[in-house]
Amino acid sequence: MKKHLPVCLGLLLGLSATAQPIFYATNLPSQVGGYNRSYYSTDSAYVAAMLALYTNSTGGINPPLGPKSPQIWDFSQVQQPSETVLRTDLIAPSAGPDGGSFPLATYAEQDTLEPASQIAWRYYSTTNQGRYYYGFYEPQSVDADSLVVFDQPTVDIPPVVNYGDTWSRTVTWGGHAVNDPIEYVFTTTANVDAYGTLILPSIGVVQGLRVHEVQDYQASWDDWPLEDDPCDYYYWLVPGLGVAVQIIQNQADTSGLLTGENIVERMFYASYFTNPPPPLPSTNLTTGNLHIQLQSRSVLLNWAVFTNSTSYQVQSVPSLASTNWQSLGLTTGTNWSDTLTPTQRFYRVIGTH
Repeated sequence: MKKHLPVCLGLLLGLSATAQPIFYATNLPSQVGGYNRSYYSTDSAYVAAMLALYTNSTGGINPPLGPKSPQIWDFSQVQQPSETVLRTDLIAPSAGPDGGSFPLATYAEQDTLEPASQIAWRYYSTTNQGRYYYGFYEPQSVDADSLVVFDQPTVDIPPVVNYGDTWSRTVTWGGHAVNDPIEYVFTTTANVDAYGTLILPSIGVVQGLRVHEVQDYQASWDDWPLEDDPCDYYYWLVPGLGVAVQIIQNQADTSGLLTGENIVERMFYASYFTNPPPPLPSTNLTTGNLHIQLQSRSVLLNWAVFTNSTSYQVQSVPSLASTNWQSLGLTTGTNWSDTLTPTQRFYRVIGTH
């Protein structure tokens, strides 16, 4: 007599090697009244640890060899000691400080470190030509401009984004620091260098594209360079969520003056995400008597003892439509570890005696 305990893990590992997502700028949330909440940290050690996640995925190889896809990024950790909660609200431009300086903007993003510390506003419009970014307002703790209006709006996210796409842009504006006129130049080159599966806290499993931008922010006074702040900016575009995860890692400031903050921001709630998958906050899945846990590069299977069974055969198939279950091995225990793959896999355990 055999007792069968099949389970589907396609929810967790269900990305086909050819299922490259496509992101449209119109996927970006832009409806006034919507908001999202993210875990937010500026701790440099934590930023480096989260950035290293891309080396833990099955397809990932660190540069200079270059990353492969699809990949799996597990950002599902509970809130860490170094993290606060950042809320981003979509508001009317007129509701933000100096909103009248951005007459073409149709909405603004307002960042608040909960419970009530508002730290930034960004002004946008989203069209079928991409997302136009007009400028921002950031309250300054030093004698510098809080309001920044770009000389020309920039398209920071193109109308259509695919794996392998690249784009560059340059943004300029004038301002003041300690009453002296300053000229600013911001340049960036973006590369969509990976795609795959993200696991987000509370939200669960989603598919997305990772964009890597190499940014450089330069300030000068009377053609005399004052500041040069290069950084690496990684962000993950997810249909229905927009920018779901952001990681900023600053390089050394060549001037020896100011440097920007290192940042991790990972979304755990979005009011406008209307079709979320079942939540997997701890990356665990239980069906019937079989418990499945995702840990780094492995899938861990655990099950209760079957009555009258002395051993267990672990099997898998790439699709439930297949009847050709492949045996992974036989064990007398009640657990099994399998190497994570970038393709979908379904498991079942058969008890024998």
